[in-house]
Amino acid sequence: MSYAQEQLLTNWPTQDGQNVQVGQLACPLTVQGLNIRDSSGNLTSIPLLADPASFPATTHIGDTLYALIPPDGNNQATALIMYQTDSSTSDEVNKAVQDAMNHNNWFSPTYSYSQPRPMSASDQPLPAGTEFWVCSSSGFVTLTDSNGSISVAGPAAPTLNASDPALAAFASSPAQ
Repeated sequence: MSYAQEQLLTNWPTQDGQNVQVGQLACPLTVQGLNIRDSSGNLTSIPLLADPASFPATTHIGDTLYALIPPDGNNQATALIMYQTDSSTSDEVNKAVQDAMNHNNWFSPTYSYSQPRPMSASDQPLPAGTEFWVCSSSGFVTLTDSNGSISVAGPAAPTLNASDPALAAFASSPAQ
């Protein structure tokens, strides 16, 4: 039994390249923002599309962070902007999405994607397999943080009723 609250995005502060994959969802998640932990482990939640520098956060995103949803039954992929810097142009982001599609072999006459659009500012459902990419106009990925931790944040884990017989049996079974 598992419940995903955060999907860790890998911090590669000096990874060469214009377009770098930084994470992928193993299970569906309704994204509600970005979570950043400071050097003390304290959590700062940042709304989607917001500049972390405008919040008391030690992390700064120096590039455009976007989610790429795998193609649906009609071979239509979707690109959603989670945060975009002022230095990124729409043309750069379009080229980055095309590059990510090529990377996944999702770009041919049978596949298509809509123009990247901003992610819903709250409660954006994403399916398993959604990839997170950084489009860097500088040629480097710059997710800067004192401890290197940034995540996409979903709803809080549900409160479990310890008196539920199914959970009691699960909790009492030996660890495997």
